[in-house]
Amino acid sequence: MVKASRLAVFDVDGTIADKGTIPPSVIEGIKHLRSVGYMSTVSTGRGYIRLKEMLGDAFKDIVSEEALLIIEHGTKIVDFNGKVVFGEFFSERELDHVIDFTRANIDLYKLVWFNPVDLNQKVQVWCINQEDIAEEIQKRGHYADVFYCSIGEFEDILLKQRVTNVTLKLKDYVKVENLKLSFTRTDTNVIFQDGNMEFVKNNINKGLAVEYVANQLAIEPENILVAGNAINDIEMLDIDSGLTLLVSIEPIRSEILSYLSNPKKIVNVDSPHELGEYLKAKIT
Repeated sequence: MVKASRLAVFDVDGTIADKGTIPPSVIEGIKHLRSVGYMSTVSTGRGYIRLKEMLGDAFKDIVSEEALLIIEHGTKIVDFNGKVVFGEFFSERELDHVIDFTRANIDLYKLVWFNPVDLNQKVQVWCINQEDIAEEIQKRGHYADVFYCSIGEFEDILLKQRVTNVTLKLKDYVKVENLKLSFTRTDTNVIFQDGNMEFVKNNINKGLAVEYVANQLAIEPENILVAGNAINDIEMLDIDSGLTLLVSIEPIRSEILSYLSNPKKIVNVDSPHELGEYLKAKIT
């Protein structure tokens, strides 16, 4: 095994995972990367527990033990065992803004959730309507604490937490995708992706998180490989890396490329399987 002097950072859903399944070619591709001097890790919107659950037995194949993981859209960086080494938390004022926005647009949402600061605790999922409780417990109960209360009570719960991001699940008839917005009078951004509206701080993104990880691991920019597929990956896809891969097909590919400052440098592949095949065939 060659000593790791390079870093490969992968988004998860839609990049290395196809509808929750990791193709064998991805595992083989990442193993090949490690054999030629890469350490590998992930940069995901998922929390640590949901990430480990999704990757399952492939976790150790995808994440090198010496690497750092980027989770919750770059708002937290953790080590292999889930210990937080960096976190950017909302202020009380910012959480007040999230609640005010939710209250003003309550008919657009079905659920609101956040990850506790203790990464071993379950995701906290608030059902806006009490009649949704049974369905959501059946769907999410193995990884989430699902509950109902008034929005005022939920605000009290949220303000007692140290929270880095808050996700609002849009109702099915609300269709907004691949959009990022910055709010005025508050230091928050929102990301619309996968039927969700996700609040994060405006000085945090996956690109800055990759640069932080590379600096901590003493990896030079030209020795970084990044791969992503969606709107929350654009800052990561836009950093000064040695190799950047966009895993997508039209029309989403053109939508993502339109956000990037240098789209001609991007290597395009169609699917997670094709990404794995590319890693095996093209990386030396």
